[in-house]
Amino acid sequence: MNYQQFVETIKEKLALSFGADMELYVHDTLKNNGLERKGITISDHHTNLYPTIYMEEFYHQFQEGFPLDYLVENIVQVYHEVRFDHVWDVDIIKNFASIQSKIAYKLIHAERNRELLKNMPYVPYFDLAIVFYILFDVDEDGIGTIPVTNELAKLWCVDSHELLRIAHRNSPSLLPVSFQSMSDFLEGILRKNGQYTHPIKSVLYILSNSLKNFGASAILYDGVLEQVADQIKENFFVIPSSIHEMMIVAESDSPGKEELCNIVAEANREHVEVEEVLSDRVYYYDVSTKELK
Repeated sequence: MNYQQFVETIKEKLALSFGADMELYVHDTLKNNGLERKGITISDHHTNLYPTIYMEEFYHQFQEGFPLDYLVENIVQVYHEVRFDHVWDVDIIKNFASIQSKIAYKLIHAERNRELLKNMPYVPYFDLAIVFYILFDVDEDGIGTIPVTNELAKLWCVDSHELLRIAHRNSPSLLPVSFQSMSDFLEGILRKNGQYTHPIKSVLYILSNSLKNFGASAILYDGVLEQVADQIKENFFVIPSSIHEMMIVAESDSPGKEELCNIVAEANREHVEVEEVLSDRVYYYDVSTKELK
């Protein structure tokens, strides 16, 4: 069974499982870095927020021998975990005065997202692009967002520079900055899991936001890099770990920019999900000029 046949079969079985009150349709989405994903959107009459559950992971499980009925049960469980119980007032999105306080920004790679950027306002930033989204829901499982498209920007009568001004004001309060050493981060995880035995030493720091979602954009917040410099006390490199965070390392603790670039490129190829890769480039902060290069 090929992937397309698998998705259609899963859709049919889900339809039988959910019954006539639910509508299902296959949805193709262009995601970050040109990744095309196929999912099943599940809707009911209780809400107008419909989750799309992507099928790639389940297809891999099917190829490993998991039975279809088992996968369907798991997808139904996922749906109940992520579904929304309330109705979203779509007219609020059309009303710029009502929605502008929820507009935030994130960073994506410009060249790898040429097609995506054709349909949305953005501001160039080094080899990256600052793009915008509406932050409409936040809970312990993550955040719910709606991308700001050219169509929305036209409806609101705003351009990319006005969106940047608004998102720059909103983002630090909607998603406050988080800065901690890698040592503290790892020790915190180990303590939480009851596995902490001794201190961990690391020269790396993690710069993100409080939810660790699209947190690489925290480097755009006013004064953040200056605050990092105050703590590190010297020039430093900013390493794009993913779209969700930046790693910081003092220049004196680093192997040099060229080697760091090689490390990041290899990590992006081998360890970072395609959709979450930000850049292979490493940036350099000069304390004397307060500039990122």
